[in-house]
Amino acid sequence: MVSMAGGWQGFSMEDSRKRNMEMQENFKELSPAEVLVKLQRGNARFWTGCASRPEASAFERRAMIMQQFPSTAILGCSDSRVPVEVVFDQGLGDMFVVRVAGNSLDTSTTASLQYAVKHLSVKVLMVMGHEGCGAIKAAGLPIAQIEQEPQELANALKMLKRGLDEQRLKNVHDARAYDREAVITNVRRQVEGLCRDAAIMKKVQDEELIVVGCFYEISSGIVDFFMEVTEAPTAAADPHLVMRGVHSGVQSRMEYHVDQTPKADCEGSEQGVIEGSKSSFMPPSPDSAPVKPSEGDGIYSPTGTSSQSHKTDSDDKFTVLVSEEK
Repeated sequence: MVSMAGGWQGFSMEDSRKRNMEMQENFKELSPAEVLVKLQRGNARFWTGCASRPEASAFERRAMIMQQFPSTAILGCSDSRVPVEVVFDQGLGDMFVVRVAGNSLDTSTTASLQYAVKHLSVKVLMVMGHEGCGAIKAAGLPIAQIEQEPQELANALKMLKRGLDEQRLKNVHDARAYDREAVITNVRRQVEGLCRDAAIMKKVQDEELIVVGCFYEISSGIVDFFMEVTEAPTAAADPHLVMRGVHSGVQSRMEYHVDQTPKADCEGSEQGVIEGSKSSFMPPSPDSAPVKPSEGDGIYSPTGTSSQSHKTDSDDKFTVLVSEEK
């Protein structure tokens, strides 16, 4: 630091360069699981009214000029009520944020997230929907009504509509439950889309990345981490995808095998297999509605559907088991 007249403290570019190197080392030391815990704790601070609202000093901002080290990339909604850095109590340089109405994948949003994964080496890749999403509500309207919108908007809504599985949603009669289930269904579809990317799945297989699906409840401020994609520590003779829980918040206990036969503890129809470079990823069936977690999961939630505790048991994860191509 350089001492200036009048007691003002300045700093040189060399100071900033050193600080940037420190930031890089701190980033490298973080594991994906630690980053996820950091996000969960930040959200807990936010919804309990204890947010730290971190602000970078002029020195910190200058150090960031050289290179950024966000630990999380997030696909969120453009809704003004869902500022993701605020919701997770994060500061400048912590999150690489892509926001678009309906938090949906298209060429631009997919490319942005691919950049974050490949070039910024983020540790957590997140898709977050939210309570009362206007884009999802609009996507549920009849096609004739959607087509009255401007062409680009109508195309975006029809793209969202294709993934909503409206036939299943017709069975949900409570308005608030319908809203949540529609948003969660959309988040699942976007996560499935990300898992079709071979580069992303390679990071998952190497345990360098966790892919997470979340639901933000505006009314309470709580983020429900209901879906997580992570790599199993060991291979298995019978490759399969298991979703029996996540680090926090369990919405279902389902197991799907590559032979497209669901295990006895789940309900679902024929499953589709998404082929990766050296993996077989099998997404949850559109017919698989969330179910109550088992008593053994020990999940507590102020809302009854979410949790802020980070479970570390390797059995409580959304796991992709892979096998070498023959």
